[in-house]
Amino acid sequence: MKEDKYCPKCGKKLSFFYLKPNCPACGVDILRYDAEGRLERDAQQAAKEVEALWRFVHKADKAHVIEKYCARKGRPLPWEAEAPSADRTQPTQTQEEQA
Repeated sequence: MKEDKYCPKCGKKLSFFYLKPNCPACGVDILRYDAEGRLERDAQQAAKEVEALWRFVHKADKAHVIEKYCARKGRPLPWEAEAPSADRTQPTQTQEEQA
């Protein structure tokens, strides 16, 4: 991976055996640099993978077992239900704000 061999801020090439937490050139903490951005990208990638999984399950469900189960229980189909928001930057509402 490119980001493992180079400093994420200054781009200085780091040795494979460089195990210190800070970049020797600019002093940035390599492990914590742009942690929010990485978490956001991970959440978006996870949402894509879950959607792909549900599409596969939908195609593989030849007997329509899941559709029958959801119809019996009165639940929406998992691949048609609203996907949880991958955007975690906005704070959730507290119980006081909802009332």
